[in-house]
Amino acid sequence: MKKYHFLILICFLSSAIAKAQIDTTIVMNDLVINGNRITIPFAEASRNVQIISRKEIQRMPIQSIPEILTYSPGVDIRQRGPMGVQSDIGIRGGTFEQTLILLNGIKLTDPQTGHHVMNIPIPIDNIQQIEVLKGPGARKYGQNAFAGAVNFVTKVPETTRVGIRAYGGSFGSYGGNASLSLPIGEYKQFISFSRDASDGYRHNTDYGINNAFYQSELPTKTGKYEMIFGYSDRKFGANGFYASPAYTEQYEEVKSSILSVSNTAEINNFTIKPRIYWRWNSDKYLFVRDNPSAYLNLHKTNTLGAEVNSTYESDLGITGLGVEFRKEDIHGDWVRGGNESKSNLDGFGRESFGLFADHRFKLGEKFDMTPGVFVNWYSDFGWNAFPGIDFGYNLNEKIRAYGNIGKSYRIPAFYDQYYISPTEEGNPDLKPEEAMTYEAGLRYMHRGISFEANYFYRDGNQMIDWILNPVDSIWRTQNIQKIKTNGVELAFGIDFTKWIDASFPIYGFSMSYNFLDQQMDEMENVQSRYALENIRNQVILSVDHVIFGKLKNSFRLRYIDRVEQDPYVLIDDRIYFEQKDHYTIFLEASNLTDQKYTEVMTPMPGRWIRAGVNFKICLD
Repeated sequence: MKKYHFLILICFLSSAIAKAQIDTTIVMNDLVINGNRITIPFAEASRNVQIISRKEIQRMPIQSIPEILTYSPGVDIRQRGPMGVQSDIGIRGGTFEQTLILLNGIKLTDPQTGHHVMNIPIPIDNIQQIEVLKGPGARKYGQNAFAGAVNFVTKVPETTRVGIRAYGGSFGSYGGNASLSLPIGEYKQFISFSRDASDGYRHNTDYGINNAFYQSELPTKTGKYEMIFGYSDRKFGANGFYASPAYTEQYEEVKSSILSVSNTAEINNFTIKPRIYWRWNSDKYLFVRDNPSAYLNLHKTNTLGAEVNSTYESDLGITGLGVEFRKEDIHGDWVRGGNESKSNLDGFGRESFGLFADHRFKLGEKFDMTPGVFVNWYSDFGWNAFPGIDFGYNLNEKIRAYGNIGKSYRIPAFYDQYYISPTEEGNPDLKPEEAMTYEAGLRYMHRGISFEANYFYRDGNQMIDWILNPVDSIWRTQNIQKIKTNGVELAFGIDFTKWIDASFPIYGFSMSYNFLDQQMDEMENVQSRYALENIRNQVILSVDHVIFGKLKNSFRLRYIDRVEQDPYVLIDDRIYFEQKDHYTIFLEASNLTDQKYTEVMTPMPGRWIRAGVNFKICLD
C-alpha cells in the first residue's frame, strides 16, 4: 500500500503545483562546465552533466554540502551521520571509492579510504556552482572517476562584504558561519570560519564540525594567480558506524586540510594552468569512546600533487593537453588492549604519473566529436590507458542527441589492501577494477522548458568489495568477477520565470526518475558491504514558489527504493523571508513526516527542524 500512497501523492503534487522553481536538474544555456580540461557550455555537453547553481543552493532546505547532492538524480548520498558528519557518495550504482571529488579541479582523493573525501571545508555561501559528471571520467581525471566525478567551484567575491549565517534546531543542533571578502586593490581575498554541532539524535551521535577556508586571486596581464587553503576538524560519536549496529560506543575524529597554488595564463588562443597542491588527512578512531587504551587507530595520509593543464583553440577545434604527478603515503599507530604499536597500514606509499589529451572538433554545423585518452602509471600497478569518446548531434536549436563510450579504472585503497582487525581482513593481492561504460541520451532545452532522457550500461570487471565469510564472520576484500549495471534517467522541468514572466510568483517545477539494475555474475547468496546496496528506483520532485510578498517556500520530495530495503519517502521543506541579497530568515525541516529509515546500517534522524538567519553586509 505504501507504493500506491506514494503514486497518489506524486499525481496530486504534479497537478496541484504544476508551476514552480527550477530544480538542480535544470540549468541555463550560458553555464559552462569547468574542471581542469576543455571548458565547454553545458548546452554543448555530450554526456549527462548536471550543474547546480549558487541560486539553487541558496533556496534548498540544507545546512551542509552532502545534503545538496541528495537532490541530484542518479547520485546516492549515504550518511552515517547527519549534517555531513560522514557521508559516502556514489553515482549510478558506484561505490564511494568510485567517485572522484574535486575542489576547483583539485583532486581530493584520500589513499586510505574514500570515507574521507567528502570532508570539504568550503562554506556553502561561497560555492559558485557544483558540477556533477555522471559516467566514466577517467579519460579526463584519471583512475578515481570510475562512475563519475563532482567538482565544487568557488569564487572570490569582487566587493568588500561581511557574511553571517546562524541557525539552531532539534537535537541541540546549532551552527554558524562568519565570512569576510576583503579585496586590496586588485588582490581579492575571501576567508570564512564555521562551526556546526549537535547533542545527537540518539545515544553517542553528538558531533562538532569546525571549518576554515581561505581563497585569494591576483590578476596578471595574461590571467591570474590563485591560492586556496581549507581545514576541517570533525569530532563525532560513531554509534554503529562500522562493523555492526551493536557497537554503540565508537568514536572518531577526522582532520583534513588542502593547500593549492595555481596560475592561469591566456595568450592568444592558448591557455595554460600549472598547479601544485597538498592534501593531508588524520583519522583517529576509538572502538570504545571512554576507553582509548582498549582499541585505537590513528592514521595520517599525505598527498602531494603537481599538474599542468592547457588548451589551444584553432580552426580544427579545441585541443586539451595535461600532465600530472602525485605522491601518496600513509602512516599509522594503534593500540590493542593497552599495547601500542605501528599500524599494519604504516609506511605504505605510491607514486603516479599521468598524461592527458583530447580534441573537440566539429563536422559541419550540427555534429561534434571529442576523442581523448588518459595514460597513467602507478608505481605498484604499472601503466594503463583510459580511452574514450563523446559525440553529439544537434537536431535543431532545441534538441541535442549525444552519446559517449569510456573506459574506467580504479586501484584499491590502502585500507582495502592492508587493513586487519578482529572483524576485517584486507587483501594485498587485489587487482584494480576495470569497466567499459556506454551512454546515449537526448536533451531538449527551450525557453525555460527542459527535458533529458538517457540510458547507460557499465560492464565492470574485478570489482572490489568487502564480503562477509559466514564461517568465521570476517569481512574480507576480494575482486568480484563481474558487475553489470544499466540504468535509465528521465528529468523534466519548467522555469516559469523564463516561460511566462520573471515576476511570475511560482518559479518552476521539476521531477526526475532514475532506474538502476545491477547484477553480480557467478556469486550468489553473498553478503556485500557496498556494491549490492544501490538505489534501484529514485524519484526527486522539487517545487519553489512565492507564498506572498517576500515570503517564499521550497519543497523537496525524494522516493528511494534501495536494494534489500523497503522503499521510503523523505520530504524536506523550507519557508523563508528574503530581502534581496541583504538577509534571509528561514524555517526549515528535514524528514518532515518523521520517516524511519537506515543508511549504511545506521538509523537516520527523524524530523529535524531548524530556524536561522543569513546576513550579507556590503562595505563598499
